[in-house]
Amino acid sequence: MEISEETVSKIQKFVQNRQAAEKEASQEPFSATALHAYARRLDGTLQQLQEQVRRQADELKKLRESRGSHGLSDNYDDPWMRVSQARRAKKAYDSLVMNEDDLPTTDSVLPSLIATEETSQLINEGKMSILVTADKLSADRERFRIEEANLRDSRAISSGLRDRIQRIRNANTRKQEQTPSQVAREVVREQKKKNKGLDHASDGLKKSLDKFIDESLAPMLAAEDLGGPTVGDALEVSDATLKAGYTAHGKPKKQKEPVEQEDGKQQRIDQFLRPSNDGSNPRNKREAAATEAHELLDALLEAGTSYIDLKRDSAASRFLVRAKVAQFHPRDARRLRLIDFGRSLGD
Repeated sequence: MEISEETVSKIQKFVQNRQAAEKEASQEPFSATALHAYARRLDGTLQQLQEQVRRQADELKKLRESRGSHGLSDNYDDPWMRVSQARRAKKAYDSLVMNEDDLPTTDSVLPSLIATEETSQLINEGKMSILVTADKLSADRERFRIEEANLRDSRAISSGLRDRIQRIRNANTRKQEQTPSQVAREVVREQKKKNKGLDHASDGLKKSLDKFIDESLAPMLAAEDLGGPTVGDALEVSDATLKAGYTAHGKPKKQKEPVEQEDGKQQRIDQFLRPSNDGSNPRNKREAAATEAHELLDALLEAGTSYIDLKRDSAASRFLVRAKVAQFHPRDARRLRLIDFGRSLGD
């Protein structure tokens, strides 16, 4: 069966209109209001179709009920009447058979177009489903990792608590088996061990503090005492700069003589022959500042929370106040004491 030119043109026009509609929809996505209005129109169309189906069902029911009056009569007395009815029925069936169907023929391209449209729609829905599933899978994996980490933490905490409970039980059992004198000796031994560890840690901290003062803090303290930058503004201050001094504006003075290169071996011999940490005879301003800082810290540590009298307003005292380590007396700036950090622990 050949397809007419008119049918082909209609199909081509339908395809073009559909492509244009898809392009317009991809360029300008529908807003929420337009989608809502489109859904309302679809609901109205569906209601109209359902109403039409209901009316046709009612008409079909009425037609079936009235079929007895229009069907073949069961009256066998008049044969010509039966022949007339048979002829009318045959004519009606022939007219129905001769009518052409509204369905497309087997060689029509309309079923292919409909199948293509349905397939395209299914592919798009599949792609959207894949994207949604991928996002959900990523979120589920992230949640799974978090839950695994929480489970590991919970197991570690549970294990630690069980070990702690077991140690406490063992200690209680051991104490119950010991006499009061044995318990007292064990407590004293543990306290001595703790005191020894604290003393060792204190010595290490004191050595680290002395090293920091000698290597890093002393040059900056000497520079501030000479009218130079405040401690922390200039991290590297050489002995030559300290020897030259600073101007009234806090700038380093120009060195009149070239700086002599110190011999490392000679310096090491001097350190053996003439120790520089005794504080009795400092060789330069850096060592003098370091000695003053050591003496101030030692005096504050020995005084505890009591005030000490300052010989002068030095850069070391000002630095300790700025660092929130010490504080001046509210009414006398010549007195200084350490801030009582451990008051709450001691109470």
